[in-house]
Amino acid sequence: MRWRDKWLPPRRPISLYEADYLLPDLCRGEGLLGVVVISLLLSLLVAVARSGIAAFDWADFGNVAFLALWIALLGVVALCRCNRWLVGIGHARSAAICYLLLLAIAALVGAAAELLLSWGGATGLRWGRVLDVVVVTAIPAGILLRYLYLQQQLRVQQRAELEARIQSLQARIRPHFLFNSMNMIASLIGSDPEKAERVVEDLADLFRRALTDAQTLVPLREELALCRSYMAIEKLRLGDRLRTEWEIGDYGAGVQIPCLSLQPVLENAVYHGIQLLPAGGTVEVRVQRSGDRISVSVRNPFNPRMRHNKGSRSAMDNVRRRLEAHFGPRARVEFVTDGDHFVTTLSYPLSW
Repeated sequence: MRWRDKWLPPRRPISLYEADYLLPDLCRGEGLLGVVVISLLLSLLVAVARSGIAAFDWADFGNVAFLALWIALLGVVALCRCNRWLVGIGHARSAAICYLLLLAIAALVGAAAELLLSWGGATGLRWGRVLDVVVVTAIPAGILLRYLYLQQQLRVQQRAELEARIQSLQARIRPHFLFNSMNMIASLIGSDPEKAERVVEDLADLFRRALTDAQTLVPLREELALCRSYMAIEKLRLGDRLRTEWEIGDYGAGVQIPCLSLQPVLENAVYHGIQLLPAGGTVEVRVQRSGDRISVSVRNPFNPRMRHNKGSRSAMDNVRRRLEAHFGPRARVEFVTDGDHFVTTLSYPLSW
């Protein structure tokens, strides 16, 4: 077992389950910068209150800041470990436990500092000084917990809005896939009923995977499998006019993509490209990984003088917005004309 899996809690999905947590995921650095900045600012406030601005003592500020950072960082480690264990007991009780935990850490750090300062001396441990550290820490600890709590609530609200936005975009693209597939079946009923029946059976399996999956992100291998099924159905309709080449590189494990993101690209390649060419052509699908970025490109021939009037780029805009919602502004949907071929590329980072 790797140290990361042993010491860090599992990554939580984007969901309203985040609302059960009192604090951000401190184990992964969420809010850590704010904790450090607040600790330094409060240390500065204490130093100014002691000596004033005119006679500001940098040495005193350094001592206070050193003590405050130790308390803050040890507190972050402790809160990181206990955050997920406090789920289910209520935010009020969780906040009280976290507050007392920070005060206990302040007492331990204060006692350790006193022991170091009195090392080799006869003064011993001065509990009054330790109590001073605890009292001075009491108010900043409350402010810090309040800051982390508000940050977590804002994060929950943002993720809830993101979830609703993604679900809305997902709901728009699925009927588009459904209606176009039904039109394809209708075109086969009169000419080849047996083939139409096979297409209906294949579509049943296809829709079972596409429409019953409640997740917004799916493994890339599942999306590719769904696209292979879709192209097999189109192959039944277009016959030898449609050829598909798959060039799948080693993109690693755990790569995900929004469900039904690549299928609309292939649908456009068939509908606006292969279908309008008497001789048909080849749709090339290439998946590559470069560092922390995944690139999926679809290349298809087309005739610029023959275009469907229907089909604005609403489906591609939908795909682009869903990629950006999941992976941020670094996600891209790009279109390039290469002679008599059209290339659509989806690229996005592995993490955001």
